[in-house]
Amino acid sequence: MRRIVILMSEESCQHAIEVLREFHQSIKPKLDLACKKLAEIGAEEARRRFARGDHGNGGVTVTVEPMNGGCKIVANGHDVYFIEFGTGFFVQPHGQAVSAAIYPGSYSEQNKQIFSELGYWWYANEKLQGTEAEMPLYFAGEAIRKNYKRVLKEVFGS
Repeated sequence: MRRIVILMSEESCQHAIEVLREFHQSIKPKLDLACKKLAEIGAEEARRRFARGDHGNGGVTVTVEPMNGGCKIVANGHDVYFIEFGTGFFVQPHGQAVSAAIYPGSYSEQNKQIFSELGYWWYANEKLQGTEAEMPLYFAGEAIRKNYKRVLKEVFGS
């Protein structure tokens, strides 16, 4: 490992800046490669989850685009928000042990709505169904966090 000694002089500080600049230029290609590889891992996870929530519409594309100092994952399409966040109507049990299934908003005396664990409810004798959030971009971030050490070792060596 290289060591830089900085004395309290303008020349010494200028020398340290130059050494750091050279070091940065030498590792920049590897940093760019690591960033791209991690972004591709996240994008692949997002593509898989968008495809699962898209129900065959084929309306969402996920790309990796360069940006200043790195890469970004971009999802485009009509249903991106719908698939990422769901409809807001889908509910899950609150996890407490009860004899009957109780869900958030499980019954409203005013509207006579009953939610089920399947994500649909009855309203005015009509079955209405929501969509659970698939969270593709959230899980893209999770995939990146799970793989960053492996990718950095692969790119930079042990």
